[in-house]
Amino acid sequence: MKKTWMLKERYSDDVAEEFASYDDCTRQLLWNRGISKIKDAERFLDPDYLRDTHDPFLMKGMEKAVGRILSAIEEKEKIIVFGDYDADGVCGSTVFADFFRAAKFENFDIYNPDRDKEGYGLTRKALDAVLEKKPRLIITVDTGVTNFDEIAEAEAKGIDVIVIDHHIVPPKWPPAYAILDPRQEDETYPFVGLSGTGLAFKTVQALLKKNSFGLIAGWEKWLLDLVAIAAVADMVPLVGENRALVYWGLEVMKRGRRLGLRELSTRAGLTASVVTTDDIGFVIAPRINVAGRMEHATLAGQLLQTASQSEAEWLAGRLEEKNSERKALVGIMVDELKTRFMSGAPAVVIAGSEDWKPGVLSIAANRALESFGRPVVLWGKQGSDVIRGSVRSDGSINVVEWMRKASDLFLDFGGHPFAGGFSIKNEFRNEFEQRLEAAYDALPKGENIFQELMLEKELMLDDVNDQLSNRLRRFEPFGQENPKPAFWFRALPVAGVKTFGNGGIHLELSFKNSSGNTVRAIGFWTSNLSVGVKAGDRVDLAASLERSTFRGYDELRLRIMDFKKL
Repeated sequence: MKKTWMLKERYSDDVAEEFASYDDCTRQLLWNRGISKIKDAERFLDPDYLRDTHDPFLMKGMEKAVGRILSAIEEKEKIIVFGDYDADGVCGSTVFADFFRAAKFENFDIYNPDRDKEGYGLTRKALDAVLEKKPRLIITVDTGVTNFDEIAEAEAKGIDVIVIDHHIVPPKWPPAYAILDPRQEDETYPFVGLSGTGLAFKTVQALLKKNSFGLIAGWEKWLLDLVAIAAVADMVPLVGENRALVYWGLEVMKRGRRLGLRELSTRAGLTASVVTTDDIGFVIAPRINVAGRMEHATLAGQLLQTASQSEAEWLAGRLEEKNSERKALVGIMVDELKTRFMSGAPAVVIAGSEDWKPGVLSIAANRALESFGRPVVLWGKQGSDVIRGSVRSDGSINVVEWMRKASDLFLDFGGHPFAGGFSIKNEFRNEFEQRLEAAYDALPKGENIFQELMLEKELMLDDVNDQLSNRLRRFEPFGQENPKPAFWFRALPVAGVKTFGNGGIHLELSFKNSSGNTVRAIGFWTSNLSVGVKAGDRVDLAASLERSTFRGYDELRLRIMDFKKL
């Protein structure tokens, strides 16, 4: 449970005058997002593809990268697209696969590394496997910036490498033929928040500007469903160009053009025509990610690319099975952690077991972060030659800088400020926990973002209606830096309490509005908060609105973020 609820400041009189044509809630949400001018509000509320996206050739390295890819296509050189094993890497690889096929270029392969056996990035093992395919050009997607030695070796052998990545700047950039990463020094591209798939999309956009390959103008927009999935899965900021790409990517997804994605959604109970970023984040992305976590990322790549209905059905079924296995494994890990730290967690939670599967550590780390509200490091070894780990921050530290302070421990490490991963050198297996604790103690600490829950506005239960839902829809797509609005409902009488899901891990509270109609509030993995709460009690509720169409049943309900018994 969050320690403190904070209600955002009410908009000013000047904003009320500027936004006179908008209702009170819309004014407040715009104000909360730093928007105080009608021109900026109209731009935000109505994303426009042409207006809000940028020329790909503004990006440093794009001209060189595109020239090399076009040359490889013309000369029919072997191209290997080396994509990471997560949703961003798989979707980015598929962007290139779709483009090459549409351009009638066949001399390419997609290579996603084995998470457990080869590790993250273009590692030594992965490079050896790639070199066996005798490429003349390697394109990395969502990985590569930290693989200095491996890229140097490839280039020394006459194999050009184009790095397409968006991760934190390494101590030294690899000696690749070209690098596309908006975080480079002297970068001229006006938006730095693109995902790996977003960068792959911009590369294809640039390629088609140079050579249409007989495709209709704007063909690349059909790839935006992949960009939307990757952006949500990788939690890049959904503002600026990303907002437009994801907005139109959702529109592409609603067309149901990808057989595998359509079958995956149907099995999960989604209605394709009303898909949202929540559906991607909670349903679609986990099932794409589970391929690399539990088996091999190529399963997800095949699902996204297949043109066979029977294959789509088999692959979707396989991923559904693996997702169920993944949930069970994560549940076991989280239960072990809660038992271990029953009496209270230390300032930083570091725990693991050689029996824990590395592929699911990041999910367990997220759950542990939610439970304990402090930085988390989880490690495991099952199925791997080395100990691998996942790191999460509560906002008070940059996890990459944390790992960098103990860099001699690692075979490799990397990630984003709030989330990262590593593999441990065998000689440090008995001391790395203590070393990480010492490195953490030496870090400067910022604000713990789990100390406060920021709420946009106070609402009454009668406000939960279709009119408000339609207003909120204009603020979609929701995600990083444009969170789904969370509201404060005060002193609600509880009409009913029940738990559901496997082992009763989820919570449902029900309330009655002034018309006597039931309003349900659902909280996933929050059943522990219901202890001592019963019908007739009053609670303050922090919740967002959501329209659920699960299994075809249309319902406007609340999603519980937290509540307090009065």
